[in-house]
Amino acid sequence: MESHRDDLPWKFTSPTAVLTLLLGAFMLFLSVRGAMDPLAAAQGFGLPISSADAVPWLRIKSGRDLGVALALFGLVATRQRRAAGVFVLACSVMPVVDALTTWSHGASPAVFLGVHGSAAAFCLALAPALLWRSGLRRLAGVRRRSPST
Repeated sequence: MESHRDDLPWKFTSPTAVLTLLLGAFMLFLSVRGAMDPLAAAQGFGLPISSADAVPWLRIKSGRDLGVALALFGLVATRQRRAAGVFVLACSVMPVVDALTTWSHGASPAVFLGVHGSAAAFCLALAPALLWRSGLRRLAGVRRRSPST
């Protein structure tokens, strides 16, 4: 059987793997911060909450972030590049909803666009790079030379 380019493993040092791991690390940071100091995490999120009644909801967000981080780490560890692309693309809905939620509750554009809009943009740039065989090169417009026969 002839080896095809798609059959080659996704290297941990590839730009898309590194960016996916960075995204996972950031989600892990958000999860730990939300669990340890939920009120400060809410302020960073764009919803200044001072009531202890909101803490359980903030812990739910912390659990969501932990689940996303573990899924990203697992997909990279098992070298499932395309599955990671589908997952990141599906998860791009979360920062869009977060942006709309913070915007509707009076957050400044710096917060709802800068925090959540940039997260959505990152996901929407990373997902195609993970899904396409040539990854970031295709996004950057760099063409790979075909091997001479």
